[in-house]
Amino acid sequence: AVELELTQCGLIDRIITNLGLDDKDYCKATPVESSKPLTRDADGDPCIEDFNYAAVVGQLLYLTGHSRPELAYAVNQCARYMFNPKRSHELALIRIGKYLKATRTKGLIVRPTGGVLDINAYADADFAGLYGHESPTDPACVKSRTGFVILVANCPICWKSTLQSKTALSTMEAEISALAHCMKELVGIMDLAKFFANYYKLEPVETKVNVTVHEDNAGALVLANTLPPEYTSRSKFYHIETIWFREQIVLRGIKVVGITTTEQLGDIFTKDLTKVVFEYLRLKLCGW
Repeated sequence: AVELELTQCGLIDRIITNLGLDDKDYCKATPVESSKPLTRDADGDPCIEDFNYAAVVGQLLYLTGHSRPELAYAVNQCARYMFNPKRSHELALIRIGKYLKATRTKGLIVRPTGGVLDINAYADADFAGLYGHESPTDPACVKSRTGFVILVANCPICWKSTLQSKTALSTMEAEISALAHCMKELVGIMDLAKFFANYYKLEPVETKVNVTVHEDNAGALVLANTLPPEYTSRSKFYHIETIWFREQIVLRGIKVVGITTTEQLGDIFTKDLTKVVFEYLRLKLCGW
């Protein structure tokens, strides 16, 4: 099989230079601290560095969207505070820069395996991940985070890490919202894959959506496999928004299956991970 590696060493060099890390030898094994998420830090110390915070975040967003999906969670956290960054946010950017310095020549390894047009999606949510860390007066303190990645032939082609716009009231609701967001991207990719399959007379497309099952995420799995307009007893108050993607699951023959937390690629887009877990998921996602 053909193997390609997508790298952006020139852009990484510019980011490192902009952050003033050219002459620094120390590096980091992960792009974020594993102890706590990045908060607004309204009363924190002001910025003291010379670099343009928004400009560096913009460069990182471009890098993340093209060749470094493992940075999505870290960069999205920093991007939330471009309008009023604090010293803690500068340090978060510098940590990402140190990580990039340690992995400067790395990128996204595209190594097709399995069926040419097999599509797999890994959707995950971190329920109220900022609660207890962010100020209780900040509406974002109770928001959950959506993270997902979609792979074609086991090659990542679409990924996302973002706070949910609404406030989920349970882990199951947060997971269902993440699954719905993922489905919106997945449907378009399925249609494109089927177009190419028909045009080039390729094999049929088989699509699977893998949902992590822990705590009441089992409820999300049950609801996703329930034919609308039926719903589970705990999902009555929000199940209407799920009808569209549950109909698509049935109409398009998508398989929604459980997956263990340790194998959930979506975790790298939603949580602060330890070095061991981060490197394991990065290997599965990026190939190194």
